[in-house]
Amino acid sequence: MSVDAVIKVGGSLLDWPELPARLSYYLKERAAERLVIVAGGGAAADVVRGLDRVHGLGEERAHDLALRALDFTAHVLASAVTGLDAVDDEAELSRVWGLARTPVFAPRRLLESDEKRSGRALPHTWDVTTDSIAAYVAQRLGAPELVLLKSAPLPRAGSAESAARAGLVDAHFPAVAQHVERVFLLNLRAPSAEPLRLVRSLDDR
Repeated sequence: MSVDAVIKVGGSLLDWPELPARLSYYLKERAAERLVIVAGGGAAADVVRGLDRVHGLGEERAHDLALRALDFTAHVLASAVTGLDAVDDEAELSRVWGLARTPVFAPRRLLESDEKRSGRALPHTWDVTTDSIAAYVAQRLGAPELVLLKSAPLPRAGSAESAARAGLVDAHFPAVAQHVERVFLLNLRAPSAEPLRLVRSLDDR
């Protein structure tokens, strides 16, 4: 199995009425590639975050519930956009590609399996969002490219570290993204936007 790129659809895009059309157009441009989509948590993850603040759920329980929220949003995205199928098993990826469709990968099962086998894959804190999870999935599946689809204007240049400081990605992202050959950010809400490639090192001082 060969994955060309992992595409993370930001949670802030999930309630955007134009998402199905814009994402379909983007995927059509890359139709010859084997892509895997990871959906952000969006409002579903915000519910978990809010309940954690109110009830003090604790990092472990909040982490588990947040991963379950990603399973939910994977199915929401697959239902909203034509040509997508939600899966939670690596073995299903080839089947979906064989149908000329694109898999939306719900990552909870993979992360839990990896942690049972070899220890904690990612920290169980709110410093880890779907940005880091998508980078982990890209690394785990051997994808040489990761694209984070965002809702925000982007700088002209940057590194993973500078993107984290600007709040464009989570604080843990630079540590995971270093294992992916090419990392891009793209503002999907701007039709003419160019992707920003995050360099491995940049003097931001």
